[in-house]
Amino acid sequence: MVQIGLVDLDTSHPKTFTKILNATPGVKVNALWDGRDVWPEGYDDRFAKENDIPHVCKRLEDMIEHVDAVMIHGVNWDKHVDRAYPFIVAGKPVLIDKPMVGKVRDIYTLLELHATHGTPIYGGSALRYAQEITALRAQADRVGEVSTAIVTGPGDFFSYGIHTTELAQGMVGTGANYVEYIAENKSAFVAVTYHNGFVLMLQLQQPFQEWSVCLYSSTGMHTMRIDPTRMYETFLQNFVDIVNHKDTSFSLEAPLEAVKIHIAAKLSRQHGGRIYLSEVPAEEGFDGAAYAAEYAAAKRRGA
Repeated sequence: MVQIGLVDLDTSHPKTFTKILNATPGVKVNALWDGRDVWPEGYDDRFAKENDIPHVCKRLEDMIEHVDAVMIHGVNWDKHVDRAYPFIVAGKPVLIDKPMVGKVRDIYTLLELHATHGTPIYGGSALRYAQEITALRAQADRVGEVSTAIVTGPGDFFSYGIHTTELAQGMVGTGANYVEYIAENKSAFVAVTYHNGFVLMLQLQQPFQEWSVCLYSSTGMHTMRIDPTRMYETFLQNFVDIVNHKDTSFSLEAPLEAVKIHIAAKLSRQHGGRIYLSEVPAEEGFDGAAYAAEYAAAKRRGA
């Protein structure tokens, strides 16, 4: 039996993921710990009772003995590395929900921890595993050589916008060279140029809840809408497979490159011009504490 722990209960994902995992043969969500960045004292006990989770830990480190792996769901991405650290050192695989981190220095830290300890670190956006993207990759011969892709999605620029970028990565992969913030017109338009010359156009913050993809290839134009309701199962099954030492071909560099693309886009919006990913300073990023405070305030208002 694979026993999984929840670290932080901030979003809707802990409940949704727990339901899916507990319905998966050979898997049980067995323990939780909440840092109370969003919910008040007592919420962790209620959550455990409602979701049949036997262990509510008072210290993060207490969870190690109860689980084989953990999932980190805090909305303050600046705490993700510290939350993950004791489990990485203990050799317990970690899933870090999107965005995995928010600062360039934390990208380097996660990569270093992974290289040092060899513990699997998984996560990011489940949209990377959308069924439409998987089907598209299987039809690569029919689609032909793709020269440009346009991927659109809703939500704020970083915390939700990262979904759109990781969705695109599920289709075109990694290897971004530089980023340019192009324009704003109710949405944010970002051009990502890859080392091989491929151009990805991201339309972020569109004012309706939908993701879409448009490819321009040697065989013409190919478009699709993404159904975001059919992706969590694959995302979580991949994590279970990782815990069971099965090869899922997941690359930690992919969701971390997505974070760096957004940081570079922010710098391009502020200063103009191209921002090369290799030149983004380590101190740059997005403020996780500020986002968490806004998120918690919205929850208190019932938003």
